[in-house]
Amino acid sequence: MLRTRVLTAVVLLALLLPLVYFAPTRWFAGVCLACMALCLREWLKLLDLAEGPRWAALAMLLACGLALIADGWFAPEDAIVYVMLPAAFAWLIFVPLTLARHATPRGGSGVVFAWWACLACFLALWAARSESLEFLLSVLLLVWVADTAAYFTGRALGRRKLAPSISPGKTWEGVLGAVVANLLWVLWAEEEWAGSWPAWTADAWGLDGLVMITALITAVSVMADLHESLLKRQAQVKDSGGLLPGHGGVFDRLDALLATTPLAVLFAWPGF
Repeated sequence: MLRTRVLTAVVLLALLLPLVYFAPTRWFAGVCLACMALCLREWLKLLDLAEGPRWAALAMLLACGLALIADGWFAPEDAIVYVMLPAAFAWLIFVPLTLARHATPRGGSGVVFAWWACLACFLALWAARSESLEFLLSVLLLVWVADTAAYFTGRALGRRKLAPSISPGKTWEGVLGAVVANLLWVLWAEEEWAGSWPAWTADAWGLDGLVMITALITAVSVMADLHESLLKRQAQVKDSGGLLPGHGGVFDRLDALLATTPLAVLFAWPGF
């Protein structure tokens, strides 16, 4: 299993890194839109939505995204308030409530949230890459560092379960490790990495603001991961899909990114 996971990761990096570094921004936006479409498809399947409404929601996402990419005057920052802000409120309010109830709505509200979250993440990734490669990579690191630190800290020190009825493997020690690791690297980047998300956010909110925002975003990434685990538990499946051997589905890999990217761009927005 580990060998398959590593091989899949290497192939994905070989395909995506040249795109991130060399492709025009609109090409990058198009690939992000395709990834969000795959993610939405798997998310709606977990909601036990009928085939017709699933395809309709998917078509709407693709139509909106392609129209925005094709529109020569539109910039993704133009949609920060109108698209990313409602999505951020949903991740900060709607998701904690669903986790507290141990039940995620499968009706219209669940579909709207899934669609809006995918659209917001697409625009946030586009906006981050439009700003700079450094800004985009530092935003992605908020998830990568947290996930890695939570995994190893949880394995080494994990004792107290975070949400055993939703995701038995997650521990409070893992969450603490994720927060500490993210704080350490953003405090380093704020000083040493010009153009990065920590540098932008510190300029907009100060050093204390950077620390609080980083802790909040890390907590939201954990909640997003738990939210997807709850969706899979309700659907009685292990993975959201099978597109990525050893990793499951696209939604399995992007669950935390869906929540953290719009939040990160929003908090850096005063500096745009």
